[in-house]
Amino acid sequence: MVDTINVTGKVTLKLQFVNGGSNELLTLGEAQDMHDIEERSFWHNVPGDRHGGPQGPPIEVQYLGSIAVVRVELSRWDTVVMDELRKRKVYGTTLGTIVATDVGNAMLATRAFRLLLSTLTRPLNFPCVILRDAIPYGMGSKFTSVGLQFECHRMPATIASWAAEGVLYDATTAEY
Repeated sequence: MVDTINVTGKVTLKLQFVNGGSNELLTLGEAQDMHDIEERSFWHNVPGDRHGGPQGPPIEVQYLGSIAVVRVELSRWDTVVMDELRKRKVYGTTLGTIVATDVGNAMLATRAFRLLLSTLTRPLNFPCVILRDAIPYGMGSKFTSVGLQFECHRMPATIASWAAEGVLYDATTAEY
């Protein structure tokens, strides 16, 4: 068993708006420090009489899939790419305006995009991503940072035109 220190080095965030976008891999920016990546699995307990029914421990546990949550804080970013990203969170074509047709959108089918954490040693590519949480950013006389939380889903069959169905992440760095 190898016991080594792991350093990925500088991580550059790249986005590709393959679902109704320009289809080129765009550089969003770079982080202040470390990205936080959390893989979350979903489970369902199966109750049974042998363990007391629904009140007792399960007789089996079903795996229901996984997502990844990527949290970053950027100290440098391209404002044009950031505005396009913010529009994909909720808005239609005009940043800051939510029209009636935006409400109720199926986000993976209409607003999903690709996120690439580009490094020299260990790139991570998430082909089906949405922004689901708040986008905190500061304004003031000192440098500004922006926090982003990406929710990464496995590629659904319904939109698997730019990546293989079922891929949550891989190491692809080329444009789709």
